[in-house]
Amino acid sequence: MRYACWAWLAIAIWVSGCGTLTPLQVVYAPESPEVTSILTNLSQVNTDLSTFKGTGKIKLWKKDSVQVVRTAWTGARPDKIRIVIQGITGFPVASMAADGNWFYLLSYSQDSFYKAEVHNPDLEKLVSIPVTAGDVIDLVSGAIPIRPYRSSNLMQLQAESGYVLSLMGERGVVIEKIYLDQSRMRVHRIEIFTLKAQLAYRVDFSGETEVDGFRVPAMLIFSNDDGSGFQLDVDKFWPNAAVSPDMFVITPLG
Repeated sequence: MRYACWAWLAIAIWVSGCGTLTPLQVVYAPESPEVTSILTNLSQVNTDLSTFKGTGKIKLWKKDSVQVVRTAWTGARPDKIRIVIQGITGFPVASMAADGNWFYLLSYSQDSFYKAEVHNPDLEKLVSIPVTAGDVIDLVSGAIPIRPYRSSNLMQLQAESGYVLSLMGERGVVIEKIYLDQSRMRVHRIEIFTLKAQLAYRVDFSGETEVDGFRVPAMLIFSNDDGSGFQLDVDKFWPNAAVSPDMFVITPLG
């Protein structure tokens, strides 16, 4: 089955190594009241949303290759997530999980299992985009990941299309850009940069839905400048769903 091949390929690639990222703590440098207000508002988005479940589909592309799969996910902020890839029959084909200490991959169809000790796994080997599990958890739950920074700059875009907030690290190198609407209350794109100021990936927000008072994205589009990316379409979302720690632990079959 094509889905099984894709899932097992991901596992095989992951055996070569997992990326890690230490927990991020935002260091607020002295800045304008406008920037302080923006970041304060962003930090307060969906703070009462601690767990979630959802269903939808993922579209992955890399140059001329495109694949669409059904998926279901469960998460607990800040560092726990499980994603199940479903076949055309609706049964699980592969599953990925991170529990804050370990990363797991399992192919049900090929009975293959992989486990690595890593706090915040980098998912580049799976989706061709160097996004971490922690960032995915934040974004799916409607929050905006904010990199540690030393200085900032708020600039209005042309034609009154909104604003861009740039966060800079050492020596003034841009590490993140946050694109806001005219009200400076809604984010429609973020860009994450490498330490060499090269674009690592961008995330575009397309639509949103409100569930039990929480506003969450209807679609997230991750991409880079190399023609790779993935799109997460959310069909259903359950905020503050009942979860347990064992949901984020995968064990071998049998």
